[in-house]
Amino acid sequence: MKSITELQYDDLCKVCDSILKSGSNSFERNANSFLNVVREHPIFLNIYKPVFFKSSLKFYIFLLASLFKTITIGVLKFLEAIYRVYFLGDILKKDQKKYKIIFITHFLNEKFINHKDDFYFYELPNKFNLNQQSSLNLYINFTHISSRSLVNKWSNKVCSKLLPKYLPIILELKIRTKLILEAINILRFRSKNTFEKRIKLYASLSSLFSGTFNNYRLAILVKEIVKNNRVENIFTTYEGHPWERLIFGFARRINPKILCVGYQHAIVFRKQHSIRRKLNNSFEPDYILCSGEHSFKQFQKINYLPDERLILFGSCRGENKLIKRLAVDSKKRNTFLLLPEGDLVECIPLVEFAISIAIRFKHLKFIIRFHPVTSTKKVFKQCPKLAQISNVEISKISLEDDFKRAQFAIYRGSTTIIKAVLNGLVPIYFSKSDEISIDPLFEFENKRFNFSKPDDVKKIEKTSHTELINNQKKLIQHVKQFFSPINYEKVLNLKKIK
Repeated sequence: MKSITELQYDDLCKVCDSILKSGSNSFERNANSFLNVVREHPIFLNIYKPVFFKSSLKFYIFLLASLFKTITIGVLKFLEAIYRVYFLGDILKKDQKKYKIIFITHFLNEKFINHKDDFYFYELPNKFNLNQQSSLNLYINFTHISSRSLVNKWSNKVCSKLLPKYLPIILELKIRTKLILEAINILRFRSKNTFEKRIKLYASLSSLFSGTFNNYRLAILVKEIVKNNRVENIFTTYEGHPWERLIFGFARRINPKILCVGYQHAIVFRKQHSIRRKLNNSFEPDYILCSGEHSFKQFQKINYLPDERLILFGSCRGENKLIKRLAVDSKKRNTFLLLPEGDLVECIPLVEFAISIAIRFKHLKFIIRFHPVTSTKKVFKQCPKLAQISNVEISKISLEDDFKRAQFAIYRGSTTIIKAVLNGLVPIYFSKSDEISIDPLFEFENKRFNFSKPDDVKKIEKTSHTELINNQKKLIQHVKQFFSPINYEKVLNLKKIK
């Protein structure tokens, strides 16, 4: 299927925003996973392709088929909820201890149990504890593990809980009722043309999607914790996902004085939309913590919040060490580190591209470093040649050691490329034809390579050693702005805006 163009993307964002604003006070409307256009990445855009590329008849057949599929998935999810709640005991239990500050973070795999500090907020929760302000880390569960099975197993210095996958069954039924009514409400939106009508119909159906239920459910879970504690501050990661704003909205229903803070922990992409788009004030953060100078300036440009409410918090990736020697300055320039994203939609094409180069140029070596959430079994199943090529290796060592043995890094949307550049590796963006670029280094196009076919490897041979070194030095200076060293003090003293 074709790729969505930049112009189409802009039109999509405009119409989705207009439908959102028509129900600006509605929690159900703001939970809609379809209407909240996160960013231009293919993983996020795949769902919107039928709006643009299906003929009238095929589009309506698609909606009908999707409705039956959604109902089927909904029934199965409800049965799973019954199983997890009543058989696994995967429920949210009240705690005797009261918490003033809660952090909403992510549990990507079992290794997270052993992290002494949170993967996203680092030592911040513990810093609050040391100030005699009790903190609680709430982890969104991206695994099949039951929250009950992790009780008292955390290595964190701060009290940590894995959020259950579902709510009590009565609440599950209430959510379903509300979102069915919301699907009907969206149909009342007056569409001006066929394009708007298609988005309206799809958005109505999306009210019943699992993603929308997950957004609403997660906010309810956090609301219950706010309700049962004297929570004064709530922190979430902040990327533009609907659940982030819903959490703020529901928390303020319980306590209008609660301080809501979003941490923009990654980077802000060129066409990233929902993180830049303002909603009703009740859904907006009091403060945004920025990971670096680059994103801080991005939010200043769009006047998202007053400057005093934008905090340059930094990132653990901001501890920039001086590199004694650039990787590309070595005598051997034949090793490429692949940095695929976690989703197979993005991972597989990048792996296939590396295989095609490895077969063609046997003197080159390729190291593939899979994302923690990637199923390597599924990758090998879809790319059987991967196990047969001698000059392709699957990394099993630390990221830092991988940086030391490679000179080039091939990537697409992975922000790990920032750290690779800071470690001296030359970035190579793998581009596909007729797509919106998802390059984190989009501002530095003339200082990195762009590959779309195996023969593009020859571009490296045609680039002089001096040019490579000069470009890399300039690029390192630029990307240092993406992630700044952490400044805890600014956050520990935040006060509610009056």
